Amino acid sequence: MSSNVKYIASAGQTYIPFCENIHIKFPAFEPPAKPEPLLSELKLTAEAVDKGYVLPSQKQHFLPGVTEEMMDWFWANMEKGYYLWAPGSHKRFNWIRTPAEYGIEESVHMIAESCGEGLPVFGGNGVEIHRLHLKEFYPFETALKHVICEGVFNDAGELVDSTIHEWENAPGGLVHMTATVQNSRASAPPAFILDMLKKDPSVKIVPNYATDHEDFEASQWPVFLPRLYELWKNHPDPSQNVKCNLEVVKDAEGRFCYLHENGPVKF
Repeated sequence: MSSNVKYIASAGQTYIPFCENIHIKFPAFEPPAKPEPLLSELKLTAEAVDKGYVLPSQKQHFLPGVTEEMMDWFWANMEKGYYLWAPGSHKRFNWIRTPAEYGIEESVHMIAESCGEGLPVFGGNGVEIHRLHLKEFYPFETALKHVICEGVFNDAGELVDSTIHEWENAPGGLVHMTATVQNSRASAPPAFILDMLKKDPSVKIVPNYATDHEDFEASQWPVFLPRLYELWKNHPDPSQNVKCNLEVVKDAEGRFCYLHENGPVKF
């Protein structure tokens, strides 16, 4: 897709500066159920371990009424539902590199979010989240049917940590896993952490996985995603309603990759 006018899709109006938007009460939520039976736990590959990767967290969820197609669509169209994904917690969303223009694995977005009313906004005024190429960055021996891998880099260009979501259909809904992988050999934190520490050296940096934030997000997908997907599924403009299929396979070298191109929108 090409144009003389640069248009970046955002999640709409919100309080600015984002880092001061801390006095919003979060709605009560029920943590989502676990898959029945539980899924096999993810294990890092020997290559990932050799790189210094560690796996501090992995969680499992069952999402009633959600399908693979809905979840695939969500990751390519996050501007349509980001504030519904964790109401009150999510403070900022905008695309830096849109999936429509760059494709899934080259897309980048910026977020800011808080894990509790009155707590500092994690990410301050924004964290760049990069979609990662699976062949290079997917760190596990196994995978569910659909995967997305996202990560944060420091100013030295080193991957600091990544969040992997994976999912597949199950009777009545979707089974979902989310895992956090950290690079123990990164030479420095990402810039937003350094900025937070510079403003307040005593600030306590609490990662999302150490709170109930991931369960909060997962609990909201069944609430909003089926209805949002239904509203958009027949929208005809592929630059506004981006299609993708995040199903994965192993290539000839045994690395996970996408079965479909998921590249920029073509007209």
